[in-house]
Amino acid sequence: MNYLLILHCFLFVITLSEYLICMKYINNAYNYKNEWFNMLLSVFFTPFYCFLFINDINRKKLKAYFLPENRNKLIFPIGTGILYTFETILLFYALNTITLSYYTVLRSGFIIFNIPWFKFLLYKKITNIYLASCGFLIGSHIIIIVNYLKTYPDDANVARNTIIIIVSCFINSSYNNIIEYSVKKYRIPNIDFQIIFQITYFVLIIVSSIYYTMQNLPPIDEQTIFIYFLIALGLQMYMFNKIYILNNRNDYIPANLLLSSLDLLRRIIQLIFSFLFFNEPFDGSIILSLICLGISSSLLLFEYFKKIEHVELIEIIESK
Repeated sequence: MNYLLILHCFLFVITLSEYLICMKYINNAYNYKNEWFNMLLSVFFTPFYCFLFINDINRKKLKAYFLPENRNKLIFPIGTGILYTFETILLFYALNTITLSYYTVLRSGFIIFNIPWFKFLLYKKITNIYLASCGFLIGSHIIIIVNYLKTYPDDANVARNTIIIIVSCFINSSYNNIIEYSVKKYRIPNIDFQIIFQITYFVLIIVSSIYYTMQNLPPIDEQTIFIYFLIALGLQMYMFNKIYILNNRNDYIPANLLLSSLDLLRRIIQLIFSFLFFNEPFDGSIILSLICLGISSSLLLFEYFKKIEHVELIEIIESK
């Protein structure tokens, strides 16, 4: 059993949930909404992060990526950094004006957008179980969108933010599958990919995030400083753990299937905070949407463990 992979899966769920909950708490408790400050927090630990792994970085190998014959490999971590930057700006902007529960349910849409990537990039079989999971997911989305439009009929941002989240789901699915494809096809080491990606993201947003944060400074007290620390740490660790999981070399099980399964756990955590601590609307339509979401997630978990069992059986047979 790969205990290190299990640890990264656990940290992925915790950090992803933690930073979103903290952001929404700042929105609600302090009425502070500045997506650029969140962007700044997302790169706060980047210099420390690079310094931490300095001993693991093969400088000669990193320089080798810039040789003419290897430059095509740079497209993947740099492209991921560009896509992640665009997605993050969109999401932080939308999260300022929508409920955490609405965001949580709709963001699971990246699972649907995995289908063309699985089929045409990773060449993985799309099973009936996966398609059924996506069907329940679409049902969940339709129910909660209709409910949200009825609950907030005067909110002019609803349609725009819904489109933003759907677009972000496609971007998220795109770079997830591109990461998995590149690390398997070109054998780009985890640390190399991490460093090039982090530098790309840092360069793209550092100047703008500082400028726009200065235009709208965040509230500062002992509590907010601690929360900002949690957001910064969560954002930094979230992508670190994601890239590690996507670096899984198993050729039979798509690493994105594991990510989709883990999505169940973080959604449960976020929805608990949404309804119990943030007092967001909760009615019959939302219950029905969450039931569809739960069925979808259960099917994904079943699919993943079914493939794990198949792989273990093959390994046993080969060992004999």
